[in-house]
Amino acid sequence: MTPTSKPRFRRWLPSSIQSAQLFSELVAGVLIAIIEIIFAVSFGSLIFRNQLSSHLSVGIGLVLVTTAILMIVISLLSRIPGVIGTAQDGPVVILAVMAASLVAVLSTKGEQVQITTLLVTIAVASLLTGFFLLALGYFKLGGLARFIPYPVMGGFLAGTGWLLVQGSFGVMAGFTLTIKQIPALLQSDQIILWLPGVAFGIILFWGLRHIRHFLTLPGLLVGAILVFAFALFVTGTTSAEAASRGLLLGTVAQEVSWQPLGMDSLMSADWGAILSQVGNIAIILILSVIGLLLNASALELTVRQDVDLNHELKAAGVANILSGLAGGLSGYQTVSGSLLNYRMGSRGRVAGLLAGVICILILFVGQTWLAYFPKMILGGVLFFLGLDFLNEWVIAGRKQLSRADYGVVILILIVIASTNFLVGVAVGLIATVILFAINYSRVEIVLHALSGKELKSNVERYKYQRYALEELGKQIYILELQGYIFFGTANALLDQVRARVRQVEKPAVRFVILDFRRVSGLDASAIFSFVKCKQFAEAQEIHLILTGVIEPIQQQLDRGGVFNGDQWVHLFVDLDHGLEWCENQLLMMEGITTIFIPLTLCERLIEAGYHRGEAERLLTYLERIDFEQGDQLIHQGDQAGDVYFLERGTVSIYLEVEKDKQVRLQTLGMRTIVGEVGFYLGGSRTASVVAETPGVAYRLSKAVLAEIEKIDPELTAAFHQYVARLLAERLADTTRLLAAMSD
Repeated sequence: MTPTSKPRFRRWLPSSIQSAQLFSELVAGVLIAIIEIIFAVSFGSLIFRNQLSSHLSVGIGLVLVTTAILMIVISLLSRIPGVIGTAQDGPVVILAVMAASLVAVLSTKGEQVQITTLLVTIAVASLLTGFFLLALGYFKLGGLARFIPYPVMGGFLAGTGWLLVQGSFGVMAGFTLTIKQIPALLQSDQIILWLPGVAFGIILFWGLRHIRHFLTLPGLLVGAILVFAFALFVTGTTSAEAASRGLLLGTVAQEVSWQPLGMDSLMSADWGAILSQVGNIAIILILSVIGLLLNASALELTVRQDVDLNHELKAAGVANILSGLAGGLSGYQTVSGSLLNYRMGSRGRVAGLLAGVICILILFVGQTWLAYFPKMILGGVLFFLGLDFLNEWVIAGRKQLSRADYGVVILILIVIASTNFLVGVAVGLIATVILFAINYSRVEIVLHALSGKELKSNVERYKYQRYALEELGKQIYILELQGYIFFGTANALLDQVRARVRQVEKPAVRFVILDFRRVSGLDASAIFSFVKCKQFAEAQEIHLILTGVIEPIQQQLDRGGVFNGDQWVHLFVDLDHGLEWCENQLLMMEGITTIFIPLTLCERLIEAGYHRGEAERLLTYLERIDFEQGDQLIHQGDQAGDVYFLERGTVSIYLEVEKDKQVRLQTLGMRTIVGEVGFYLGGSRTASVVAETPGVAYRLSKAVLAEIEKIDPELTAAFHQYVARLLAERLADTTRLLAAMSD
């Protein structure tokens, strides 16, 4: 038998036994069950306290049923190795708030109506949570939870932490932690009830942060129980005396039971009071999605694999629906239990299934020992959970968040502590919206502010026209916009236009170009600012040019009345065409187009620097080509090999970026050449050249140029010098543009 082969008698065993993990999973299951039972009792005590304390046995039974269902179902359905599902502190806190609210609303209707309505409300909340999570997962909308503002999420969780701290005092001493109750809590007979629990919560907080071991939590819980038992032994206090003083759960825990809701409960519940809790139920839904998202992200780092959030949402959704049908609470995948399971070497489903079965057994056959469970342990666990939330978002959050975001977290916490969760949620969302508007209004939507001198159209003009536009171009004010424009940023844009127009020390502005090529969207409220910009342009007799406007934004501007056939507002497909129109208008205003233009290619070559003899000799080697509008001299993708001298007409260079979509790179007229880049570099043509108007061109092939090099080297040198001069001029224009854009 080879070292890697397995004995025949082991081949039929489960994979967990084959990999020697069954023992780890069994031990992990027992430990997780003990911890979750303690949490279940703590959560039940948090919800069923004060006026509802006589029904604590029902509350503990509900949480145990919830824990069992969530553990078993999520262990079976989840794809995360060793994941554990259970009731969660966030939703439980809201249920505690709902319980207190229902008791107040139904104070005149008797205790039975109160408890029945509460139980039905808990079941309804779980069912709605289940269907909500299931729908999010089914329609693959789990990613939407990531759009919840981070500071609002932090404020929710910080508020949850405060309510857990408050609830811990209610469990331990029967008093909620408020300013009014502080004197009562400081009485000697009360201090003994809550001070040990607070100390234990602080020890839990410190220990779990500094002792990184999977046995830390169960060890501290067992140690606290032993210390409590030892204290009773030393002081000679009997269990009956401890129960009478409020140190133990007492006989109520011995009556832990669970009964599913029947039709009589549904009929006797006050549905008006249930409907009054719609806001709180909505918060449970939101907290469940947020909590599941955060826990899944944390588990991704632990198990080192991507988590399918939509699948986990569906798994939690099914578990919550079953829990709701059983009258239980809502819950989802937990980090603490899953990490304990994972760190003990358990990677399968056995631990979660075993822990769920143990919870069921405790519910039906082993609840007697719960009567002797110390309240200080339960309150200490709640205090620890609240302290952990507050530390993460109030203490650590101060370093991790910006001042504004941290302020939102503290604002939500204060509002929740002084009012309730619903008001805190509303205030937090409003504060986040205001903060977003302020921050986004500071984002510069003007990518570049240039003049027509710095940025010219891609139309190649005669030398005298270029010289004229060096000065005339200062009358064109170009603003390249970016991002999403709303009222705040649009109003800042209007102020910038006004400021430039009123600068008397600079040339007067005749044209304002707003380029929308990089604008992703336009808020409806921003239309008003553009209408005001149009009115300002009309009053100053300035042409307002809008370029690169996508169809949806164009429709918005049109509906807002920005266009309306106004002679001062113009729309062009892109910035290049808008600039060309402005330059043509400036040249016509100055009458520059009437200057004499050489007619023949020979005369233009001489103007460009050729000697007459060189120009005449070069023409003898060129092939004349007559073209009409729309003719294609060069096709993108063809093999390069020719260069063209333009004698008459204009051509444009187009780059095909997508199928049936082209971008104009340049428009060239007389006195220039096209195709020189491919002519020198070889390879395929990188763009197409299309005739804009009828004209005449002369073609020079590589083969002919090679012949000229042999018989007339001086003419070859003149040709290369001519091309170099053209390329240098174009490069100088590009350099000036880049320098202007970098200012």
